[in-house]
Amino acid sequence: MGNINSWKEDFGESKYRLDEPSYNRMLELISLTNKIARTGKSSMKSIWIHVPSDDYEESAWINIVFRGDYYAENDIWYNVQIDGADVFNYDNKRIEEEIVDATEMLDWLIDTVKMVLSLVEKGEYEAYTSEVPYYKRNGVISRKDYYAIVPEAREKYASFLEKSEIEELLNSKGTTDFYEEKMTARRFYEACAVVYKALGIEKKEKSRIHGWEDDEEERVRYGGLTPKEWYYAVADGRDDGLCRIPLDDEEFFAGWIRHKQPYFSYELYGGHPWDIIYKYSFKLRLFVDPDWNSDKCKLVIIGDSEKICTEILRSFLALMREGYAVELRGYEILTDRLLEKDYLSVVEEADPSHRGSTIAGHFARDEISLCKIKDKELLDKIIQATEWEKLDEVKLIDVIER
Repeated sequence: MGNINSWKEDFGESKYRLDEPSYNRMLELISLTNKIARTGKSSMKSIWIHVPSDDYEESAWINIVFRGDYYAENDIWYNVQIDGADVFNYDNKRIEEEIVDATEMLDWLIDTVKMVLSLVEKGEYEAYTSEVPYYKRNGVISRKDYYAIVPEAREKYASFLEKSEIEELLNSKGTTDFYEEKMTARRFYEACAVVYKALGIEKKEKSRIHGWEDDEEERVRYGGLTPKEWYYAVADGRDDGLCRIPLDDEEFFAGWIRHKQPYFSYELYGGHPWDIIYKYSFKLRLFVDPDWNSDKCKLVIIGDSEKICTEILRSFLALMREGYAVELRGYEILTDRLLEKDYLSVVEEADPSHRGSTIAGHFARDEISLCKIKDKELLDKIIQATEWEKLDEVKLIDVIER
């Protein structure tokens, strides 16, 4: 079937012109894929094929997705992906002078689409794709069913909080029923210090990222390292000018948080003042959410990562115990895990950047990687307990129109 990695490198970016034979073959391929009905509202057409070749190491089954069309003489965008990677991306609005020969790849794609169209016309495509392995499909399993198969996973996840903490969390419903009447930079830094203390983060004078030194009066007030100094030793450091705000000026902070002049300077805009722990970045943030009709506000903990759920939940509980008006955004996802009310997507290999997806009608925030399960009996049990989404159908336009 050719060299996929080579195709990705040569044709994956739309910065080339096609020679005449390649251009004509692209038009032929477009005419063939235009016989396939679109998937949903997009221009996407998805097919599965079995490739009995040793050249493709990952799997004998591959998914090919076609997008775009020949819209007009000078308006052609056409994209082909194999297992999620661009192998052909032609855009005549972005072409450069380099002329390329893509006939090998396009000939193979043409033959492939012709074969699929033939199978569809004969009503054999669904049976043909019934052999697509489970690790290439999309599925979800309820956490309760997964824990029934792998009980040690439940023990590992549920062991990080005390029963009393879980009860306190559930009783809170993820928010306090009051607001901060006034907010200052000092109170925000002190809230950060509450989180740092709850998570056992070491007090450091400075970090390699950013440093701040308060005056002696402030250090005496706190008996050593101040909350502001602790923040700048631990946080991201790109602060939108937060360090310049007078510590106890309510009006200044209210104007700054609402991006009002002269309190807020757009010269310093674009930072990350709420990334209060550098190593967690966006996975755990503490920000101030203002009421736009008054000076009231709430502190908000945002995060739902399974990996650092302990830190997220303990941060929220600590702030609530200290009397802060605080909300936990991510509460439902975090507590559904604890109550085993959620689903996990079943994938070939987990993606660390995965933010959740809806599969077979169920939202799944977390993933299970099939490739990491070496026990065949265990793997079979998970496959049987998984609700698998149907593969993309291939329907011909002329059949739909009849």
